[in-house]
Amino acid sequence: MLNRTLLFLLSIVFITNITVAQESNDSNIRDAAIKVFVDCYKCDEDFIRREIPYVNYVRDRKEADVHILVTTESTGSGGTEYQINYLGQGDYEGIKDRVFYISNADDTNETRREGRTNMMALGLMQFVSKTPLAGKIKISYDNNGQEKVQEEIVVDKWNSWVFDTDMSLDYDQQETYVNPDVETDFRIEKVTPDWKVEIAAGYDYTLRKYIYEDTVYQSVRNNATFRHLLVKSLGNHWSVGGRIYVNSDTYQNRGFAWSLYPAVEYNVFPYYESSQKQFRFQYRIGYGYNYYTEETIYNKMEEGLFGQSLSVAYEMRQPWGSINTSLSGFNYLYDFSKNNVQLRSWIYIRLLKGLSLSLSGSARFIHDQLSLPKSDATAEEVLLRQRQLATNYSYNLKIGFSYTFGSIYNNVVNPRFGD
Repeated sequence: MLNRTLLFLLSIVFITNITVAQESNDSNIRDAAIKVFVDCYKCDEDFIRREIPYVNYVRDRKEADVHILVTTESTGSGGTEYQINYLGQGDYEGIKDRVFYISNADDTNETRREGRTNMMALGLMQFVSKTPLAGKIKISYDNNGQEKVQEEIVVDKWNSWVFDTDMSLDYDQQETYVNPDVETDFRIEKVTPDWKVEIAAGYDYTLRKYIYEDTVYQSVRNNATFRHLLVKSLGNHWSVGGRIYVNSDTYQNRGFAWSLYPAVEYNVFPYYESSQKQFRFQYRIGYGYNYYTEETIYNKMEEGLFGQSLSVAYEMRQPWGSINTSLSGFNYLYDFSKNNVQLRSWIYIRLLKGLSLSLSGSARFIHDQLSLPKSDATAEEVLLRQRQLATNYSYNLKIGFSYTFGSIYNNVVNPRFGD
């Protein structure tokens, strides 16, 4: 019995030594690999590590030889353009590159994931080629049995127009509660280098019914909208266009309302850099007419109003983090005291190695609630938020810190017991 136990223990030690030796050899090979930090929002990093196993993945960008920064931009056909930027660091300082992958609107998540990762791997080759692992890399071309690549003239029978429709029904019921909710949305878009056209319509219906001590509390909210945007490009920095907006909303006491606002926009940076940075100024001026469901606090059942707005938006995504902030102001021309100002911001900054700060929030100063009903709101309308109430401001704020430490490497994929 003792001999068998000893033989079993020796076998365990022997197998463990072999395994450790293999892992040691693999580790020596991986020591020569470049260190990569992948900065890609909503990317499947497990899939990337499986498909590109010949680099070392690190958790902090400052430890990386190459920082891969992925930004996105919507295409005119409803797809997504992925801009994959390669930023060399350390021994690779000064080496930069950029490749693109464009997905179609009807591509599956798997198709987008594979295409994006394949393009990412191609862009890494100039860095991998400088390491001993270059001799283990083979590049092949899938020509689907054709002897050479054939040129093809693409004919678009839709002339760049894209149609999209959504509809949802949410029904929730208990013994003392009923809540059906219907949402529909229809959009038509055409985006070319010279023109941008968007036409959209939607309808939302919400019913909330509560039964408490044999009393029924019921509230209904309807919202119908039509939106039209037309923009003409004027070079790399200027655009001109306008918006038409038609709306009926029980929450805002609007039986029917329409507005037309021409606008001009200037981007400090060229528009082709928009996926990485934008600094836009936009001025709008126009006219709108409102028909109210109930008489307003200003004793109006309908009125026409001229207004203007100025907005500034700054967006940037860089290796150190990202910023997205905007400031906009609006006022009616007949009375400048009838105005609102809104600030919105989201900031993510990598402060130190492993330490990051995130800030987000918005603040709005409101002095233009001309559509408020003259009559008092019922308890149901207040509690269920089915009617707009008077307020001079609204705001929210969120702050967060994150800190990670330990091993800089993150090469292993282990999906067991995942959420």
